[in-house]
Amino acid sequence: MSLIVRSLPESLLNVLVKAIGLFVYRTGVRQRVLDINLKIAFGDSTNKQELNTLRRKTCLNAAYILIEFLLMRFITPENLGKYITIEGSEHMTTALEEGKGAVVAGNHFGNWELFTAALSHQVTPLYIFAGMQKNQKIDFAINRIRRKFGTVTISKAKTAPFEMMKALKNNHPLGMAGDLNVPHNNIFVNFFGKKAVVGQGLATYTTKRKVPLLFVWNVRLAPFRYKGYIKRLYYQETGDSKTDLTAIAQMISDELEEKIRLHPEQYFWFNRRWKTRPDDDPEDVY
Repeated sequence: MSLIVRSLPESLLNVLVKAIGLFVYRTGVRQRVLDINLKIAFGDSTNKQELNTLRRKTCLNAAYILIEFLLMRFITPENLGKYITIEGSEHMTTALEEGKGAVVAGNHFGNWELFTAALSHQVTPLYIFAGMQKNQKIDFAINRIRRKFGTVTISKAKTAPFEMMKALKNNHPLGMAGDLNVPHNNIFVNFFGKKAVVGQGLATYTTKRKVPLLFVWNVRLAPFRYKGYIKRLYYQETGDSKTDLTAIAQMISDELEEKIRLHPEQYFWFNRRWKTRPDDDPEDVY
């Protein structure tokens, strides 16, 4: 597929994306998960036909992400600005001027891999905490693309906490995705009016070193054209660890929900976002 993507002009790549998106939609890939997620998020304000249209657009978005990531193998760092630009880089600059590093709250909105590449190349190298793929060859290929643009990957391992803290001590930005279902060591936040879990990592590393907290996202403006954004979030500490961690996690969740509501089809709704439930709500969502 990488070779096909490389050989096609952009106009035909767009046709390929639409074909893949339609295939995913017609074959019902993870349809149950998509339907449940979209109904939780938008069921009160949209009818069945509108939800179905949103599911189709979500499948098309997933196809864009796939083809764009394959295309990244052949994009040079110097040519990256053709595909994505970033607004708000001054927030990263001023945060790092404090000398404590910065925690960057990422998410699965827009094309997160393309944004990470742009941030690392156009602003400053980003250190990211990322899970390892089960297929080692795929994992190597993904990280090779990331390294090409200056991103430093910290993989899940016993040494990961040490490496993450070291990155902050050396005044680097540390990025983590804060919108995945985490079954253990988690915090519950309100997400589209329903409790959802997030890991403690983002909030913990923020409060542990009292570092600046940045929220990032990107929006597709046209086929293969994005604009990324960096925003600083200001938090206050009460001295109560649990209260502070939950407040920061909720702040990040609220920012993400706000962006999703503006472009709901650009969020990656394929994850079982509400799978883990609080003790007082043992509902089996999926």
